[in-house]
Amino acid sequence: MSLDTTASRFLRPTDLQRLRRNQRRVQVQRLLVYARNVGVLAVLVAGGIWAWWQTQSDERFAVRTIEIDGAKHTPRAALDQATQRYVGLNLFQIDIDRVQRDLAGLGWVRRIDIEKKVPDTLRIKITERTPVALARIGERLMYVDAAGAAFAELSPSVGDDDLPLIADAQGAELTRSVQFLALLRQRDRELYSRISEVWPIAPRGFALYDRELRAVVYANADDVSAKYRNLHALLRAESNPKIEYADLRFADRVIVKPLETTHVQN
Repeated sequence: MSLDTTASRFLRPTDLQRLRRNQRRVQVQRLLVYARNVGVLAVLVAGGIWAWWQTQSDERFAVRTIEIDGAKHTPRAALDQATQRYVGLNLFQIDIDRVQRDLAGLGWVRRIDIEKKVPDTLRIKITERTPVALARIGERLMYVDAAGAAFAELSPSVGDDDLPLIADAQGAELTRSVQFLALLRQRDRELYSRISEVWPIAPRGFALYDRELRAVVYANADDVSAKYRNLHALLRAESNPKIEYADLRFADRVIVKPLETTHVQN
């Protein structure tokens, strides 16, 4: 029996030296590719370090201009005092969070957006609070925003001088009063326009000074509009609708105390 070695001859290389040379050539090429990639990476890293060093040290990136937009009621002097410390600092080294903390302490400021404009400008966009009421806190009259935060003293420079006044309220009671006024303004604008002053009465009541009746009206927040309609109907039926106060906090009745007048006899 004979053994056919033709197939095995084709499967084995006939020149082992040439095979070894090819293998070495492939290895050298791989090393060259690896070295080239490492070199490119090294150049990129070095370039990045150089660029970073340039941005951190080049005087061209020192802040020369601070642009402030949106500050209508925030005092300019207070803004300058909070921001001038950043003039001359490297633009890329300025801590945005720190700038925001510095400006957040100013009463009118609700939100701050900051942009670094290369090479030397810091842009600050301020969104101010919107006053929805006044609050008497101690001897001061303070603007209050929709979140119940008292943030700045009453100023003649602010256009709306007809805001309702919340008296004798702080913390949660101040927030509850603001929420009550906001809901009243949304649901019953006519009644809202009559209210000039509000005192919260725990747990859910209020004393309201009605500028048309020139009297105090006691009411609960959840049914004040319906009860006010009953009060108006009752007063229209009276010949002399002047009252000292009205109490609408009871479920099935409206209590009205007429204004007593004194007649002087000659």
